[in-house]
Amino acid sequence: MIIFLPLLLRLGFWQLERAQEKQQLLHIYQQQSELPVKKFNPQQKRQSTDYQPVEMTGFYDESRYWLLDNKPRNSKVGYEVVMPFEVGGYWVLVNRGWVLAPRLRDQLPQIDTPANIVTITGYFYSPSKNAVLNDIQSDWIEPWPKRVLQLDHLAISESLEGEHYPLVLRIDEESAGAFTTQWPVINTLPEKHQGYAVQWFSMALVLVGLYLWALFRE
Repeated sequence: MIIFLPLLLRLGFWQLERAQEKQQLLHIYQQQSELPVKKFNPQQKRQSTDYQPVEMTGFYDESRYWLLDNKPRNSKVGYEVVMPFEVGGYWVLVNRGWVLAPRLRDQLPQIDTPANIVTITGYFYSPSKNAVLNDIQSDWIEPWPKRVLQLDHLAISESLEGEHYPLVLRIDEESAGAFTTQWPVINTLPEKHQGYAVQWFSMALVLVGLYLWALFRE
């Protein structure tokens, strides 16, 4: 009782905190997405905030890109394609969207890329880091394209041999070179976290009930 009741209550309140964080993210996304599209200036570092619409003109480096692994969509296995985009001598990482994975694991999808200078739009975001995945082997040392579990900006700087923008651009579906977008703003809705909290609190209530029942029998 002494061990598990505080643990269950803490898990319940933690899920409520997560729900509040996700609600704030949705609110920020709604505010930022309503702003006018801003022209990207490569000379200004960190000029845009998360989810603010931006526009830029340049070209893709089709010889080098990353395939973000373990990105299922609609119960189908696939990758998200992150490719360097050159803007005035400056690299911007562009997430071009989701592509279906081949049937065999040792095969990689064929990526078609516009060869000319194009104008694209989208919004910047900060990819979340998973501490568990840091200890899992990714194919950073493999030839291009590189299949990875998450982006490592230090390794990206070494691979590109130059400076790149600290945020990743999620491309709009109408932009040149876009694949399947339909970007999720958050991976878990606030309502789901609230549901998890109810489950933890219910388990705590059951534990209290069992404890009182045991005392009554004693």
